[in-house]
Amino acid sequence: MTEKTTREAPISYRPPHELREQFRARVEESGLSVNAFITAAVFGEDVPKPARRASASRADVARLLVETALLNERLKGLAGDADPALLEDAVRDLREIRAACLKALGRSP
Repeated sequence: MTEKTTREAPISYRPPHELREQFRARVEESGLSVNAFITAAVFGEDVPKPARRASASRADVARLLVETALLNERLKGLAGDADPALLEDAVRDLREIRAACLKALGRSP
């Protein structure tokens, strides 16, 4: 028989309810895992540089927003020739893309 080894219980942190969103935002902004973020905050060590993330520029997101509007108009022009269910699916997808673009620009849909 193999001998079982027991692991130490993990240390957990639950921020106060009113600070949870701020905590999550700071972790997200840092680009670190929650564990790395808390370790750096507690021990005051230099925070390792987060992995590079490709970020879309505001101009790119705005351009995509314009393109979704143009595609929506083209789809409406095809209404008589296309399968109504497929057309509705495509329009719904465009609405989701539009909402994501607006959110990336800090605006509400």
